[in-house]
Amino acid sequence: MSTISAMNSSLQGMNRMMSKMEGHADRISRFGTDIGPDSGGTGISLPEEMVGMMVSQIGYSANLQVFRVADEMQGTLLDVLA
Repeated sequence: MSTISAMNSSLQGMNRMMSKMEGHADRISRFGTDIGPDSGGTGISLPEEMVGMMVSQIGYSANLQVFRVADEMQGTLLDVLA
């Protein structure tokens, strides 16, 4: 796998994790309100949403680390070639 494709994959992963985190945050913010399809918090489990947010955060951090390592590898490669 090239560093460019690793960076691209990690960016896509970060975007997916951010979308999931935003979804969890939205559902948490609507808990106990009469707004939206889940009015009154029906069908929303705060513990599940919080765990989902934490899993998304860990996934985002893992993808960020992959991006950093690929960036470092690419920089090292450019230094060697220069």
